[in-house]
Amino acid sequence: MKEWYFSNNGEISGPLGLADSNKFIASNPDVYAWHPSYAQWVPVSHVEEFDIIVSPPPPPAEIPQQLIERFTAKERELNSALGRIDNTLKTINSSMSDIGRDSNRYKITTKELNEKVEATLRSVNEQYAALQKTLSGVG
Repeated sequence: MKEWYFSNNGEISGPLGLADSNKFIASNPDVYAWHPSYAQWVPVSHVEEFDIIVSPPPPPAEIPQQLIERFTAKERELNSALGRIDNTLKTINSSMSDIGRDSNRYKITTKELNEKVEATLRSVNEQYAALQKTLSGVG
C-alpha cells in the first residue's frame, strides 16, 4: 500500500493510505502530495491516483462597455501622440542631417582657408626675409 504525505502551506500531514488521502484531499483540494517514488512535491490535481475532481475556474467577468470605450479612446490618444513624436523625430533627423552636411562643408572651407592663410604667411615671411637681406646689404 502506497503512503502519501501532504503539504498544506508548509504543514506536513501523513503518511496516509489512498482512502485517507482522498478524504484529506476532499477537504484540502489545493495541497501538494509526495511519496518516496516522487522526486518533488506535486499538486494533488496532477496525481491520477487520487479521486479529485478539478472544477474549471469561473469564466472571466465581462468587461464593461464603458471600460472598453475608455481603453479604446486612450489607445487612439496614445497612437496620435506616437504619430506626433514620430513626425518630430523625422524632422529632427532631417535637421541633424542638414547640420552634418553643413558641418562637413564648413570643415572643408575652414581647411581650405587655413591652407591659404598658411601659404600667405609663408609668402609674407619669405618677402620679409628677402627685405631683411636687402636692408642688411644697404646699410
